Amino acid sequence: MKMIHTAIGCGLGAVLVILAGCAPAPEQSAQRVEQAQPEFKSVVPINDVMVSIIDHNAHIIWNAAGDRSPGKRTASKYTPKNDQDWHYLEHAATALAASGNMILIAGPPKDDQEWVKNPEWRKFAQDVTNAGAKAVAAVEHRNLEELGTAGDDLVVTCEACHKKFKPELPAHVAKPSEQPEHYPKNETKAK
Repeated sequence: MKMIHTAIGCGLGAVLVILAGCAPAPEQSAQRVEQAQPEFKSVVPINDVMVSIIDHNAHIIWNAAGDRSPGKRTASKYTPKNDQDWHYLEHAATALAASGNMILIAGPPKDDQEWVKNPEWRKFAQDVTNAGAKAVAAVEHRNLEELGTAGDDLVVTCEACHKKFKPELPAHVAKPSEQPEHYPKNETKAK
């Protein structure tokens, strides 16, 4: 019986040695994974992603959070009142959380190519993702204070990034009549 166990053990050992010899070298596995990854190319400039996704959804978050001025924390008419409002905010928060990665993919303009290589740009992009993730959590908790904090983080990130990469853009908070796309349709008709 002992000989049978020894023979089985030797046989299993030989199989393992053979299988290990057939496995690709670690660097070959890494090359295969690298080759399998598609090259990401944006078909739109980063600026378009900023305006259409980041700016648009940031305004939705800021508007919902209300006035967060020191000593003047008040709700706004855009503060969520029902499940539908919170669902609308969930979409905005999710888009912001995903958008940090979107602005790491260069579009056709030369500026895009330079920006995505810059470590500061990459940090700002991660900060947008982090603020978006905070907004997602705030919406899940239905917590306006957390939502406001996420919005504040976005303000700090956006202003610092614009100061470094696009200083010619003015800092301006849009009113519904100026950018109605940031507001639910039923709210802009009353203007």
